[in-house]
Amino acid sequence: MATQTQHGQIVDPTPERRRRLVRILQDFLNNKVSIAELKGLSRRKLFQLAESGHVKFKYGRVAEAEKIFEALLLLDHRNAYFHSVMAAIHQKNGRIVQAIVEYSKALQLNPKDIVSHVNRGEIFLRNKDFRKAAEDFRSAILMDTSGRNLWANRARSLVIALKRNIESAH
Repeated sequence: MATQTQHGQIVDPTPERRRRLVRILQDFLNNKVSIAELKGLSRRKLFQLAESGHVKFKYGRVAEAEKIFEALLLLDHRNAYFHSVMAAIHQKNGRIVQAIVEYSKALQLNPKDIVSHVNRGEIFLRNKDFRKAAEDFRSAILMDTSGRNLWANRARSLVIALKRNIESAH
């Protein structure tokens, strides 16, 4: 299926291939395909890299983790987990606005991401936006009907703190 040149022009011998390439490029332009998918990078390789970045973040090597997740987001901007970890990195570095933006992107891609709801809610709570904090905590709690999810349980504890803050404000 190699292309041939004829008088300096590239001639595509298969119309199917041309249609496929046009479809892939249209999907990319319409935000349906990531650069990783265009390049043929496997999800397994991306998640191996993400695991490495998460370990670095967990053990305090935040700058290295940030570089890894910046690269991952360039390769696959449609991955909720990558946005969630990048948000946690921003939160750790005190970049609150960027953290909220990244948590919001993660939740847009995966509305059932309890961790992003709780972390974003905590940012709202610390910045005294009690209504938004309550909405995020409520969402997280409602997704955990069994009461076993550690993050939803954290949201339950933060709701108690939220109630105390509201009561002390009055």
